[in-house]
Amino acid sequence: MLKLVYDERHRLHSDPLGIHPEGVWRVEKSLEELRNSPAWSYVELVKAVEPDYNAVLLVHDRDYVEWLVSECAKGFHYIDSDTYVTQYTCDVAASFAATARVAALDTIYSRSPWFIMARPGGHHAGRRGPAMGAPTLGFCIFDYAAVAAKTLVDLGYKVMILDFDAHHGNGTQEIFWSEARVLHIDIHQRYIYPGTGWLSDMGGPGAEGSKINIPLYPGSGDNQYSWVLENVVERVREIYRPDVVIVFAGFDAHKDDRLTNLRVSELTYALYGCYLRKLLSEGRIVGLVSILGGGYGQGMIKSFRAFIEGLVGVVEEPVITPQSPGKDVEDGLELVISRLKELATHQLHKNTYTS
Repeated sequence: MLKLVYDERHRLHSDPLGIHPEGVWRVEKSLEELRNSPAWSYVELVKAVEPDYNAVLLVHDRDYVEWLVSECAKGFHYIDSDTYVTQYTCDVAASFAATARVAALDTIYSRSPWFIMARPGGHHAGRRGPAMGAPTLGFCIFDYAAVAAKTLVDLGYKVMILDFDAHHGNGTQEIFWSEARVLHIDIHQRYIYPGTGWLSDMGGPGAEGSKINIPLYPGSGDNQYSWVLENVVERVREIYRPDVVIVFAGFDAHKDDRLTNLRVSELTYALYGCYLRKLLSEGRIVGLVSILGGGYGQGMIKSFRAFIEGLVGVVEEPVITPQSPGKDVEDGLELVISRLKELATHQLHKNTYTS
């Protein structure tokens, strides 16, 4: 069974004007769509736990958290040009952060996959706020994927973060920039917000090769995503051999999304869901936690359903012909992967990783 976290308290983080793209409807419509899917029979609904700021402080500085709490106390307003808060936002986000920690701990013991329908967003929030020079928080407050990963790393597990949101996860990458124990694969559109995540960004000293950025050109679609899965994601997973995969599941690469310029269909999300299900069911990983990312149109709803259907195994694995995203991307990735091999060999010799 898939443990699906839904909590109506997410509605407390809401733009009263109803004009912000990261709206309440994203979760509500997606859940409604899933109820009409055969996948629903394989879902166990779970409520988020109560807010716990100790979970937040695993990955964010206290000054940043205290600033956000003080901003939320003022009620609804924008804290930057993209990101708003309400009086409830911090507690809502802290609840999902604490739930990410619970999910990370549960999945390694139960072997059950989790999907957390969290909002507001998470992966643009760095340790102290806007990350890697980004001008804003990009709709995000606390980084749930980072909380889940840090929880497991502190217990000695090897973690792979797979972020296929169309925007680069600059917050997550900043938090783990010099952490060789976290492999971060980020598939995103180049040239759009936050303007980070280039091929040359491989990680800090002692962690070079552990951060794998795949900046795709506008217009990239199913064929390029199939190529990435086969030639990058699975290839580096074999090198690194993580115990647990944390997925930041953004659905804004869909061709109908209004904030991006990619051409992905629901087939790609079904393919990625099927791939992750096989990793877990075949024992190649011992845990899997997915967390809702972006998606700002009707394509998101269909893509969410397709991903969950792949994740629980109620659809046939799509066959999508792989197509290179471009020679420059291929060449850049070869360099990063060679660095990852060196890093993995070095860490193996040091016996740092726990199998």
